[in-house]
Amino acid sequence: MKLPIRTRRWEKHLSTLDEERDNQEIIITLSNHVFPVEVLLSVELAQLRTFTIPTISKTLHATRQYEDEGQRRLDDTRAILTELFTSPRGTDAHDEMVKHLNAIHGLYKISNDDYLYTLSTFIFDPWRFIEKYGHRPLSPKEKRAIYLFYRELGESMGMRDIPESFDAFLKWREDYERRVQRHTTENEAVASGMLRAVEQLLPRPLRPLVEPLISALIDEPAFEAAIGIRPAPEPLRAAVRNILLLRREVCKFISFFEEQALWEHPLYKTYKSYPDGYDRLKLGPEKVLAALEKRRASA
Repeated sequence: MKLPIRTRRWEKHLSTLDEERDNQEIIITLSNHVFPVEVLLSVELAQLRTFTIPTISKTLHATRQYEDEGQRRLDDTRAILTELFTSPRGTDAHDEMVKHLNAIHGLYKISNDDYLYTLSTFIFDPWRFIEKYGHRPLSPKEKRAIYLFYRELGESMGMRDIPESFDAFLKWREDYERRVQRHTTENEAVASGMLRAVEQLLPRPLRPLVEPLISALIDEPAFEAAIGIRPAPEPLRAAVRNILLLRREVCKFISFFEEQALWEHPLYKTYKSYPDGYDRLKLGPEKVLAALEKRRASA
């Protein structure tokens, strides 16, 4: 069996790209080959982070999308993000997905600040996870590329007053959390719905491990308290941290995604909610899709 040695292949590819012109390609490369596990894990945890904001959780709790359709929400988020990234920006396919996303969100009254906070999680949660557990930190060019891609996505979704740089946006987010992040019953209910959905992906004996493992991965007391998650025992927290730090060292030399892209892996492409595949423009909660169809029919 050939050992999956990490080469300089993808680093050389990244060096040829420009953050202004090629930011989408930079994110695709980072997510598929350089930091695939780190990005995948951190984006899933980022969904939980949005539930620490009471106004976001209040809307989600009212729809009961996570409590009643948690698995579908997880699948929809992953599929929509994949579609946005795999369709080149400026193409009809990409514009269709943005329009579809806008139509879904347009049915709810969402503040600009809550839109910005949600957008921020896709920028800063992967960055922080990679800084902590990646085999190397993100370069300034990579950080700016991620910021630029999501800034343009935010603008295409009608978001206003997006901070003008990576650092400015990070400061805005930290200030926003200090002002509004707190525990509510709605936060906890929505987070519990997502945790139950994750549990259903595992064999029954392993399901009790989901909450403590996620707590150990989060490793932020304010975050955990805001969604009502029980802190993991310190020995487990230390064990998870040490395993990830050991993995960080191993990944300096080994990469299982040197050749195959994460997004092309059969496990990644498997969606429990869509066993026979999905229609890209019918991703989203069933009730929301029905309301959109009704609106189109009456237009």
